[in-house]
Order: sequence, then C-alpha cells, then structure tokens
Amino acid sequence: MENMEPVIGLEIHAQLKTKTKLFCSCPTEFGAPPNTNICEICTGQPGALPRMNARALELAAKAGLALGSRVNEFSLFSRKNYFYPDLPNGFQTSQLDPPICEGGSLAIALEDGSRKTIRLNRIHLEDDAGKCLHDARLGATLVDLNRAGTPLIEIVTEPDLNSSKEAVDFLKSLHSLLVRLEVTDGRMEEGEFRCDVNISLRPKGSDKLGVRGEIKNLNSFRFVGQAVEYEIRRQSALYRDNLPVRQETLHFDSVKGETRSLRSKEEAHDYRYFPQPDLPPVYVSPELVERLRESLPESREDALSRLSALGVYEGRAELLLDRPGALAYFDKAYGVYPDASRIFSLMEEHLLPLCWRDSRDPLSAPFGPEKLATLARLMEEGLAGRRSVKELFPEMYQTGSDPEALLKAKGLEQISDDEAILAIAREVVKSHPEEAAKYRAGQDKILSFLVGKLMKLSRGRADPKKASGIIRDLILHDEAEKS
Repeated sequence: MENMEPVIGLEIHAQLKTKTKLFCSCPTEFGAPPNTNICEICTGQPGALPRMNARALELAAKAGLALGSRVNEFSLFSRKNYFYPDLPNGFQTSQLDPPICEGGSLAIALEDGSRKTIRLNRIHLEDDAGKCLHDARLGATLVDLNRAGTPLIEIVTEPDLNSSKEAVDFLKSLHSLLVRLEVTDGRMEEGEFRCDVNISLRPKGSDKLGVRGEIKNLNSFRFVGQAVEYEIRRQSALYRDNLPVRQETLHFDSVKGETRSLRSKEEAHDYRYFPQPDLPPVYVSPELVERLRESLPESREDALSRLSALGVYEGRAELLLDRPGALAYFDKAYGVYPDASRIFSLMEEHLLPLCWRDSRDPLSAPFGPEKLATLARLMEEGLAGRRSVKELFPEMYQTGSDPEALLKAKGLEQISDDEAILAIAREVVKSHPEEAAKYRAGQDKILSFLVGKLMKLSRGRADPKKASGIIRDLILHDEAEKS
C-alpha cells in the first residue's frame, strides 16, 4: 500500500571464532560425525557445571567496541526456557539484563550517496542449540548435538531499516566488519552468520509500530531480500483487505519464495528468564577493554579513504575489506613495492580467487606478500607479462616459488627488447602482406590480428604494448619508404 511504510529490525547471530564451545572444552569444528564433539556439559547432564570461555568474552567485547557500543563491566547470564529436541538443557544460556554490550550503531550507504545510521539496541552472548536431522529413510527425526553450546553473539538492531535493500546492505556491512575483526569466520552456509527479521508496516509519518512478524533463521543475503519483499506484500494485502495482521513467527520457504506461519510470536516473559545460578557475573575489566580497543583495525571508512588515495577506488577496494586477511596482505605487499594498482590487480585476478577456492586467508598462502611485490616489480620492468603470470601463478601459489627464478626456469621471461620484437614483427608483416595492406588502407582492427600473430610467434613472451606500436610503425614506415 502506497500510504504504508515497512519498519524492519534485525536479530543477527554470529558464531564466535573460538576453538572450543562457550561453556566446555568441546571443539567447534564443522562437519564432524554426529554427536562426536560433545560432553556432559553441552549435552545437559545433571550436575555438570559450565565454565565461561574467556576468548568468547573478548570477541564479544571487541565486536561491541568496533560498533561503538558500551561494554558493560558486569553482565549476567540467564536461563531462557523453551523446549526443543535439540536443546538438551531445556533452556538456552543467554543474556537478558544486562547484556555484555549496549547501544552502538553502523552506517550504510543509500542510493543517493548519503549515509544512514542504523542504531543497535544490544549485543549479548549465548550458546547455540543442536540440530534436528530429518531422515526420510528411517521415518524419524534424529538429533545431532555437535553445535550445542557453540558460542554466539546476538546483535539486535533498533527498527531503523525501511526496505529489503537497506536490510541486506546492513547485513553485508556487518558481516564484512565482523570477519575483518576476526570475531567470526562468517561462513553462512555453515550457519556461522544468520539472522531473524522483524517486520511490520505502519502509516507513513506515524511513529507507532505496527503488528510485526518475525522471519526466523535466514542464512543468505539473497533469502533475506526475498523474505522481506514477500512479507511486505503479504502484510500490505492484509491491510488492504481489512484483515488482521497477527504477531507470529514465520519460516521462509526459499523454494516457493514465501513465508508461512510457525507459531504465535513469543515475548520475553514467555521464556520465563531467570538468572543462571551455575555461572557468576561476567566481568570485563577496564584493562581488557583498553587492550581490545588498541587492537581494533582502522575503520571501514578510513580504509576506503586510504585506498582511494592510492588509486584503488571504493567499488574495487571493498574486495580487500570483504575478504579476511586481504587488506593486511595488500598493505604488506605495498610496503615492499609501492605500486597499489598493480598489486591490487594481481590480488584481484590471481591470488584472491585461489584463496577463495581453498577457503584460505591470503596471509596463510605460500606465495607471500613479498613475492607478490616482486612479481609486480617484474611486470613493471617488462620482465613478466600477463600471459606468463597467468600461466605460472597457480604453481607460485602452491609452492611459494620465487617468481623471477621460476620465469627464467620456464623460459617465460617477457621480451621487452625493441630489436628482438622488431625482428618478429618483420616476420609477421612479411607473412601477411594482405593484412598489412588493409591496415595501411585504414582498417585499424587488423592491427590486433597482426599483434596476435606476433604474440603467437613469441610464445606469448613479447610485451604486447610494445608489439602493437612496433608493428604499426613498421607497416607505416615501409609505406613511407615506398612512397
């Protein structure tokens, strides 16, 4: 409806980058056989007492500091009571009041070039549930508790978002920030970054919120956009037809592209929160806060501004910010050989796709920043061409070989000597007199054909820019001599 506007708030769950679970020493690795990463604590055995993971606390506080939140010196864990087969305790250990972090914000770019600040309500710690697996062959639902107890932070926004695009842009920016902070690995396909979307409609200009629906457990940016768009249409149709909009929890069917009701929406009192008696208050010392603050990387805005000044503009620079370790790799390579454009191009075309394929941080690759800087220098000096780099880069990436030594060993050093290229150019022109005549007659596109022949004769080693100029000058010079 044209006189209504969407109001959207997000509840984002990010799995913290720890080796062990929130309250026990079981590993958090993904893909282990069912019910192998479990113990008496994360399976809720009577008498088993939890113990707080200090690293999870640090990561939660670090996320809060980066988002401008207030990190509370003391916060409490509570029991959030509900009963699912994959929740072995019969409650989730979470934080209600006070949480570890309160307030904060994150800005997103709007289409008109302005920026919109999205306020945060809170960030709190909690443990994850297990997973129900529906086995059609057995006709039964099985429970895998490997995820039970995995440490999460839940980041709750204020209802400041007004479109599916804003919601998706906010999630992308938040995901990028948390990954760059190394708070989470953010692998959405493994459930490490997912969100619930609260959405309602209200008359434009009104401050009163409408009746909301909550879409649960969306683990892809595309699904978030689709779910929000569908829910806006669904609620609009109900208002248009004067039908009631119910407060309910919804599931998004990504195959059908629609939401469907799961149950009526719970409120905080429905969970019967009470303090978790087996855990003491969480203490975050001022010294820890200061140490974490000093460890924060530069802000996204500062990084983009710095890269732009180097000639790597925002649309491309975001690639370095959205891949873990990529900006640090770039900075180290640039510190060795300050040609930002060439270093970025090598990373964009060769290094990052291979790291993405292998789920690897660039800094952990055998082909380190110093060697990439050497390769950039060889290209600038005309000793390495694009074709030879493309041919050799996979081997350099796997072995960490010295690029200069490998180029020589493979006989792929670029030919930049004018006389050497001129000798090949004469052979090309002599072998293709008709094409040379067409170029003289004004058919400029023929030049690329002749350059291609020269590159083939040189086995891709000739400098293509020099080759183009030398062939052109040779043909025109011959014509001038004839006249």
